[in-house]
Amino acid sequence: MYSRALYLPGLDGEARWVIRTQEQLPELELIPLAYPLGRELKWDELADVVVARMQALGTGLLIGESFGGAVAQKTAILRPADVKGLCLISAFSHEPEPIAAAVGRAASRVLPKVLLNPVARLLAGWKLAGTLKGEEREKFLKYFEHLDHDELARRLKLLSSFDVSDRLIGIKCPVAVMYGSRDAFCAAPDQLEIWKRMPDVRLHQFDGYGHMITQEVPIGVARRIREWAQRVGDTLGG
Repeated sequence: MYSRALYLPGLDGEARWVIRTQEQLPELELIPLAYPLGRELKWDELADVVVARMQALGTGLLIGESFGGAVAQKTAILRPADVKGLCLISAFSHEPEPIAAAVGRAASRVLPKVLLNPVARLLAGWKLAGTLKGEEREKFLKYFEHLDHDELARRLKLLSSFDVSDRLIGIKCPVAVMYGSRDAFCAAPDQLEIWKRMPDVRLHQFDGYGHMITQEVPIGVARRIREWAQRVGDTLGG
């Protein structure tokens, strides 16, 4: 079985939210991908970057969280021979919140930074912070205030063209989909039905949690990742 997996982070491009999950998963190293910076992104370019990194690591395991889940799905569709197992955490098969994304893109173009920070905080609290509470929620919102808004806008623009719902049937490798029951992005009934189009998929719901399950239920997420990695190993014959 593979001892490494390539981890594709969310919209912020940082792997900090998966650290707690990694601590519960000593047998499988989650290697974060750094997204290209400073230019417009294209799906085929990102898929090439992902596959090159996977090949360098000698792994066929691909994990994508939130925005990273979109990149992971695109990679599995465009480069199926290279992805032996796909794990989607708090992910979606099409642009989940067009209105919020449009607000974010527009704000990054027209607002000065002093006004962008509270807008970013508002949007993060509206849809991303989910069931985080107290100090954890405040840390998350403050962190989002000070991200590079130009990079966020580029990724949001890329998501505006994202919809692979009708192409998921082509993903043949073992797939695990994890989501919180209170995640407005990922727990919608129509989205859960769409995941079932993949031939070899298992869905795992974490009751009472929102979008940040790697932060809030790391033991449970780690256990499901372990089961998925073992399933991939069994499929490949060892």
